[in-house]
Amino acid sequence: MKYLNSKEVSDIIGINISTLKRWTDNGTIGCHKTAGGHRKFTMQNVREYYSSNKKASKSENVVLENFEHKKIFELIKKGNLSELSYKLADASIESDEATVKTIISGSYMNNIDVETLFDQVVDPGSMIVEKALHEGYLSHTEAFISRKIITRATESLNDHKPNGSLNGKYALCVNFEDNLPDLGVVMSEVILRHKGYNVFNTGSHAELGDLEKVIKNKKIDLVVFYLCNMQCCMSIVGDNINKTAKQVTSIFEISEKMKVDVIFGGLGIELLPNISNTISKTFITFKELNKLV
Repeated sequence: MKYLNSKEVSDIIGINISTLKRWTDNGTIGCHKTAGGHRKFTMQNVREYYSSNKKASKSENVVLENFEHKKIFELIKKGNLSELSYKLADASIESDEATVKTIISGSYMNNIDVETLFDQVVDPGSMIVEKALHEGYLSHTEAFISRKIITRATESLNDHKPNGSLNGKYALCVNFEDNLPDLGVVMSEVILRHKGYNVFNTGSHAELGDLEKVIKNKKIDLVVFYLCNMQCCMSIVGDNINKTAKQVTSIFEISEKMKVDVIFGGLGIELLPNISNTISKTFITFKELNKLV
């Protein structure tokens, strides 16, 4: 798990280090102390601070040395999520990983719900990249790089809800053999972990093999698919679309046989023949997924 130091946290909250030290001593904000007495913080510590101190989120005293990141935290505190989505897209296209991480982790630490973060910042930012690809401003390689940077930053939110310490339920998040982008699957995993599930994620290009054995061995309670309709999604191109539809049907039948719930997410379901009428629990937004689980 990545830790933040006192300087980073004091910059984010907008206080000096001596005040932060006092706040850790009196329990205003949690931290982990090393054997040498150094204070280390997680994003969850900062998130919980904002959750229990509602007025703190209105503070404008951001003192980050990086002026661009200062502007980002001001947008977060003002709740200007639409502008953040454009900044996320621009930063990912420029391969500015530090800014992408600041937008995603900063929003999370400021107690923005993960489903709101995904629906109003990450997903729209990703679609801005997709539009640039459609209009010829980006090559496929540039779009892949951009999405991978966003995915890595999003995946880091899983660190704060690790497997083994949750509610005892188990979920399997499935990406498809011919599907390259896995941002939707990663966002689904984050939602599930924050709802208390232990989650197994197949990642990209996964050959699922004996899924019945996996469900049994991992004690799976829920299977979640995610399929987008972006240009780089090879699962819905040419002959692959029929292969994907057969794969979904097979997994659904196995899940039904083993009495495991199935949820299908993403706009890709609309492109698969006869699938939308097969699975009753579907979602487009992550707010919808949050309600389903």
